[in-house]
Amino acid sequence: MPDSIGKCDISTMRSVTRARQGGAAAGALIAILIGLAVIGAAAWWFLLRPGQVATAPAAPSATTAPVDATGADAAAVDAPVADSLSVNDLYREARTAMSENRMVSPPGKNALEYYLAILSRQPDDTGATDALRELFPFATGSAEEQINSGNFDEADRIMTLLAKADPSNYTLTILRSKLDSKRRQNERELAQQAQQEAAAAAAAARAQNAPATAATTPAAGETSPAAAASAPASAPTQVASTTPPPPVAPPVAPVPEPVGETRDARVVTPPRPSYPTAAVRNRQNGWVEVEFTVTEAGSVQNVQVVSSDPPRVFDREAIRAVQQAKFEAKLERGQPVSSTLRRRIEFKLGN
Repeated sequence: MPDSIGKCDISTMRSVTRARQGGAAAGALIAILIGLAVIGAAAWWFLLRPGQVATAPAAPSATTAPVDATGADAAAVDAPVADSLSVNDLYREARTAMSENRMVSPPGKNALEYYLAILSRQPDDTGATDALRELFPFATGSAEEQINSGNFDEADRIMTLLAKADPSNYTLTILRSKLDSKRRQNERELAQQAQQEAAAAAAAARAQNAPATAATTPAAGETSPAAAASAPASAPTQVASTTPPPPVAPPVAPVPEPVGETRDARVVTPPRPSYPTAAVRNRQNGWVEVEFTVTEAGSVQNVQVVSSDPPRVFDREAIRAVQQAKFEAKLERGQPVSSTLRRRIEFKLGN
């Protein structure tokens, strides 16, 4: 008996211990939950209490957004950037545009417009004048590329800017002629395409209506059952009239090929090389043979030295002289085309 009693006491004590441990764990869990609730309430009081919410900046309403978009900020974006810059700022922006290859675009933020803005304020500014002279071949080349790509409005914008720098330039005359020719050609092609589409639509409509007409129209010498029933017995059988043939679309007139003068490129202003100082000091004579391309606009591109004597003494001045020369483009049937030329530039000292 004592042993059994002892065992019962031990098991009872173990049960009580487990119960106490369970109660302690439950009490700890309740304390943790109460602590979290207190922390949450404190956070709500400091961060989301009504005073804080009332003083928070209100989000812009949907009705006021369009007004702001069309207000002073939008007007400032649309205004020309050059108007708000000084001459020194314009020079800095122009040099940045040159380094980033923004010669003529985007509109309002390119080197060409920055230098023109300088000249509009200081017409005698030689720095801007020289820069525009160097920019001219690049700008005409860009205008020619826009014409060839069909971007006529962009080409017209560039040429309008170039006309402010040099209104009597022959290259601009050639470009204007090419732009007008391309526009007329594009209009003819659009008109021809519209005629072809109209003819195709008419043919498709006729093909769609032909089976229905054949099914509903009685053959020659026959009458429909309804007409036979309603007509008197003595009435002769009427012959159905045949459907007139559909109108034939007029043939599209071929686009006439351009007819005009055909000739090689012409020199307007010949190359005038400067004599290198070292060659003058050494009493050197020589020559340089160069190859270059005269574009459809008459500008000079891709200047390369083919041979020279003595080597590399006069190369730089020969290239510079050819780049500054002016040419009239080669004509084929009245249309300017690009061509490749070779010239030998002589360097001789006088006696």
